[in-house]
Amino acid sequence: MLNATAFLLAGSNVCEYQKFIDLLSTNIVQISTYSDKDSFLNSINSFCSQNTKTLSAPIIFIEYSLFYDISYHIKDLLEKLDCILVLFSSKDAEFNEDLNIVFEYVYTKHFNSAFLINKLRREIDNKNEISFLRNEAREFYEIGKSLSSEKDTIKLLDMIVTSSMKLTSSDAATIYLVIDKDTYNWTSIKNNDYKYKSLKFVIAKNLSMDINLEIFISPITKESIFGYTVITGETVRVDDAYNLSPELDYRHNNSFDLHTGYVTKSILAIPIKDHQGSILGVIQLINKKKFPDEKIDYKSEDALSKIISYDYKDELIMNSLAGHAAVALENNLLYREMRNLLDGYKRQNSELEALSKKILIAHEEERKRIAREIHDGPAQSVVNLSLRVELAKKLLQSSMYEKCVDELNSLNGAIKSTTTEIRTLLYDLKPSYLDAGIITALKNRFSSFEESSGVKVTFNFTGNESKIEYYLASTLYRMIQESLSNIYKHAKAKNVTVNFSITDNMVYVTITDDGVGFDVEEQSKKSQDLKGGFGLGGLQERAELVKGKVKITSAPGKGTCVSICIPI
Repeated sequence: MLNATAFLLAGSNVCEYQKFIDLLSTNIVQISTYSDKDSFLNSINSFCSQNTKTLSAPIIFIEYSLFYDISYHIKDLLEKLDCILVLFSSKDAEFNEDLNIVFEYVYTKHFNSAFLINKLRREIDNKNEISFLRNEAREFYEIGKSLSSEKDTIKLLDMIVTSSMKLTSSDAATIYLVIDKDTYNWTSIKNNDYKYKSLKFVIAKNLSMDINLEIFISPITKESIFGYTVITGETVRVDDAYNLSPELDYRHNNSFDLHTGYVTKSILAIPIKDHQGSILGVIQLINKKKFPDEKIDYKSEDALSKIISYDYKDELIMNSLAGHAAVALENNLLYREMRNLLDGYKRQNSELEALSKKILIAHEEERKRIAREIHDGPAQSVVNLSLRVELAKKLLQSSMYEKCVDELNSLNGAIKSTTTEIRTLLYDLKPSYLDAGIITALKNRFSSFEESSGVKVTFNFTGNESKIEYYLASTLYRMIQESLSNIYKHAKAKNVTVNFSITDNMVYVTITDDGVGFDVEEQSKKSQDLKGGFGLGGLQERAELVKGKVKITSAPGKGTCVSICIPI
């Protein structure tokens, strides 16, 4: 029996062809006979409009003597639809020309019926195959267009699953993607190196059961069908999942079937390979259906009879689709990486803007600090020196020579002290103070501090100072300098211990004094110094610029310890 629809047009003397019509009715699923040309053409047009997606090529039988009256309509129809045209006649002499649109001429009084039916069967199969390939090509074009334009990875994977099921008439499908074991980022397997890789179950669809499956991660082993596919890079085709040969490396995991009542029979697992042969994942198709649009009730006894095996054609289709999917997936992941990179650049730009503002604020605060240092130190000393010079002049004018000499001697000491103070200030401002290295610069600074303040400094250093870049050395120097300045102004200390340690990735500094100390919490409430002024809070500002941390520990009568921790 030919699985086709046929239309037959005969003249008024239909009885003349009854034997021929009976033969066709016996061998064709559906045949309609007409004697009116208009009804005949209307029926064909109606069929064509309602069955634009059918795979079965309709067969049109026309009595030869009637053909030329409707040949224009038939030719137009054949351009739109891939029909099979057969002309028949009871008069052999009528077939006096060969039309290229005609599949077969039949002399109804003398023909080989078996030969005709077999020839029609082969032609129907050929046309169905051509129609299938044409639809497949159209489907691939639409799929490729959709895959290339989709930027959302999950939507992309959903499209791949849906397309795979549609092209192979599958009841269910899943996608597993290769991920890195440590980072869980999507990756690929190159040169069969899957030691540090896993498979992530990402998406699944089932047309017969509405089941939501949780995402899970599976080790890559040859014991599972999808694992075997990823390791070998080979397509795996299974006709009966519950009757696998014991010689095979893989087995069907029936946990899903036991949990849901589903019955897995036929399986097709296809590796998703990129153009270099690296494996990105696997598409696993389950239960190819005999009737594509039918929903299978797995509780019924005949459920398994509706499932057929995947064939070589399905394998070819899916290998092609998997190639498209690999390109689309790679492009999608690349797009996501580029987007993340762009977002990272945006964050870095924001951080740089914030850092620039902090640097500007730090420069402004540095200028204020220098102004205060000059105002509180050399400026006041110079004013004091000026007043004492005036005093010496008056003593000299009053002939109080002895007192004048004493004052001048005292004035000389004050000038030396002011000179030392100015030199120290200039040394700290001079950019070349770090040329000999931060350790040498700190030792010089400590010597100067001891000379000007009378406070004893003990310096302990461990590590390799060459690991510290110039900008970091400058920051550390300024922070230690600021700590010494705070000690000089407020601590009333006699001894200071500075511990400076450099490790592979960190710098640790502690500045401890035996001064009067203070209540850190109370002081933070009262003073702006601890909240971002340029006292102790200035240390925190500097530390933040280099992603470091500062901790201040103190108590009344117990001295103060400033701990600095900065990454290299």
